[in-house]
Amino acid sequence: MNALSISLLAALLLTINGCGEQAAGGKTEAAASAVPAVTAKELTPEEKFVETKRKAEAGNVDAQYEVGRKYLRGELVQRDHLLAFNWLTKASAQGHADATALLGNMHRAGWGTSQDYVKARELYAAAAAKQNTTAIVALGRLYRDGKGVKSDGEMAIKFFQQAADAGLSSAYYELGYMYAKGEGVVVNSSRAVEYYSKGAALGDKLSQFGLAQQYDYGEGVPHNPLLAAEYYEKAAKQGHGTSHLRLAEMYRGGDGVTKNDAKSFEHYLKAAELDDFEAQTETARLYLSGTGIPINKVLAYSWMSLAASSQQIRNTKVKINGVPVDPEKHYREKYQTELRQIEQMLSPNELLEAQRLASNWKKGNTLASSDTVAGSTSPDDKPSKQGSGTAFAVSSEGHALTNHHVINGCTELKVAGREGIVKVITSDSVNDLALLQLPGKSKDIANLNPEPGKLRQGEDIIVFGYPLDSVLSSGGNLTPGTLSALTGLGNNTNQIQITAPIQPGSSGSPVMDKKGNVVGVVSMKLSDSKMAKATGSVGQNVNFAVNGQTVKAFLDANKVPYKTGGGLFSREKSNADIAEEASKWTVLVECWK
Repeated sequence: MNALSISLLAALLLTINGCGEQAAGGKTEAAASAVPAVTAKELTPEEKFVETKRKAEAGNVDAQYEVGRKYLRGELVQRDHLLAFNWLTKASAQGHADATALLGNMHRAGWGTSQDYVKARELYAAAAAKQNTTAIVALGRLYRDGKGVKSDGEMAIKFFQQAADAGLSSAYYELGYMYAKGEGVVVNSSRAVEYYSKGAALGDKLSQFGLAQQYDYGEGVPHNPLLAAEYYEKAAKQGHGTSHLRLAEMYRGGDGVTKNDAKSFEHYLKAAELDDFEAQTETARLYLSGTGIPINKVLAYSWMSLAASSQQIRNTKVKINGVPVDPEKHYREKYQTELRQIEQMLSPNELLEAQRLASNWKKGNTLASSDTVAGSTSPDDKPSKQGSGTAFAVSSEGHALTNHHVINGCTELKVAGREGIVKVITSDSVNDLALLQLPGKSKDIANLNPEPGKLRQGEDIIVFGYPLDSVLSSGGNLTPGTLSALTGLGNNTNQIQITAPIQPGSSGSPVMDKKGNVVGVVSMKLSDSKMAKATGSVGQNVNFAVNGQTVKAFLDANKVPYKTGGGLFSREKSNADIAEEASKWTVLVECWK
């Protein structure tokens, strides 16, 4: 039978099934559809729980586990460890491995029963025998920490590896942590990196955080703040609070990323919402100072109040002049002093609002003060110009490129000398690129270097942009230099190093070869103060740009129809000619907040 015959037969079969299939009662499907269908009432989550509990009481093992789990977590019901323990015990007695593993957790923590590591180990072993990976990892932790069993690093590694082989990506973090910290084994930073890398590749946020720390501190791998920031970003996107906290510090100081107060605040706030008391403290202080965010004294008080009452404080270690001190006493006194200072700035109504927000807050939530309460910057305040950068047109449709840090946190973007608002299409914080939509079409556009991978160290380059626009020429500035390295900070292969002087406002400027083709986008300069502190001297013209391969990949990913130079009539040009051409397709971008 040929393909045409098969297609016709398939079509015929579909037609027959659609029109002739009998419905219940002898009616055809078409006739049956004329009778109004009775739609079952959708049960609410609470009603579903009542039904699940009824099944649990009748002896259904899965229902018993589910009811126990909900009482343990406080889902739909008031958290009750005793009830959770009773229901999970019933499910475990019927051989439910997940219930057995949870019971092990309860014995280990002393929830609903006395704390008993030996009993926890027995329960974990029973669940592990049924290939429950959570229990296998828990067994590994007990052997690592010597809880309920003699400490045995080899056994711990055996269990963690078993869980990893069974597909539990978080087990790689446990393996990496053992070697990174020397828990039960001799410290081996290279092995730690190996395991963290495997877990990170599988998307495990703890492994991503662990790998970020290795790059951050140069343990097992060369110190690379750019890669550290990349992996912190990955973990932070999955809700890892400590990664948000470290990113906040990095953006605050320009460590491995471009210094950005608004981005720093964003990460402090995310970590604060995840109940990190240090982040709550810094969020409060930033709201008070207006660094990276409009001043809001009400929210400053609320976040400081939450930090002061955090249960995390008791688990911290504090030393003053090398002598350990009581962390609760240290922090409580410190926070009470700051709270009193903020309180003096608030009206009675503002103070009540701040206290209400703090008392009603739950982990994972943000805080938002009432519009009717003072203490914050008025929403009716008109935005003002806060900074500037350079962008350049890459398509006749009005697409333009600049840096992520140029546009980040801006309420509005404007192009000097043009009407209309600039739209941000997308941005890449890791590679520090942003794609803009300029108002109107672009008659003149940049040509990208057709073979950016063939650049040679020592080649001449030219940068054209709008640095220090309030001081220097409003018509743009050309600065020549040299391609001093084919990689960037920390051997970042997405960057190049250039000697052309960089000033505030140069960010986003095109870096061009002698033919006027774009080979990179100016991104950052080496901090003089940090260089002086680290080495005792100041680096001269140590600046970095996003390289051409990364730029083209970014544009390709966003389907931007850019042009490349080269061809039969391609030739080197004078700096004057390059400046004249670049001035037609580069623009000054203003950040308004």
